[in-house]
Amino acid sequence: MSHLLYLLRHAKSDWKREVATDFERPLSKRGLSNAPKMAAWLAKQANMPVTIISSPALRAYQTASIFAHALDIPTQDIHFDNRIYDASLDILLAVIKALPEQEKSVLLIGHNPGLDFLLQALCRQQTKPRADGKLMTTCAVAKIAVESRWQDIAKKHCMLYSLSRPREVL
Repeated sequence: MSHLLYLLRHAKSDWKREVATDFERPLSKRGLSNAPKMAAWLAKQANMPVTIISSPALRAYQTASIFAHALDIPTQDIHFDNRIYDASLDILLAVIKALPEQEKSVLLIGHNPGLDFLLQALCRQQTKPRADGKLMTTCAVAKIAVESRWQDIAKKHCMLYSLSRPREVL
């Protein structure tokens, strides 16, 4: 049976705010504006995610909370995984392979360049990056059909249904 994997890059972060570490960087005004709109858009789509796994970095945490609210997922049910922050492709694949089989539709919230690498690695078809070379812009959502068990997920064995960026859908 197939699963759905949604990839979401956190919303736009605030580079002007002084923080001790990158991990503590919050969302910017644009991020706080785009995230609820993209979350509401996702909530109207068919087969929306029922499970959220996120990086615990502040900007991802804030994004996850906004999406959880729109998807009617209790915030206490968000799974924060330290491995997702600054994760390599292999680590992101390990996070996915560890998902319980009963989780049929999962939203993974993380960062670039890891999400770009993951999207390119999983999907058979090529995706078009923007002019700046990025696939997963801030608050972009990719919907991927995983045609295997989570533990058997493999490179180039998934189907990209859609890649939706805020500027294209809002």
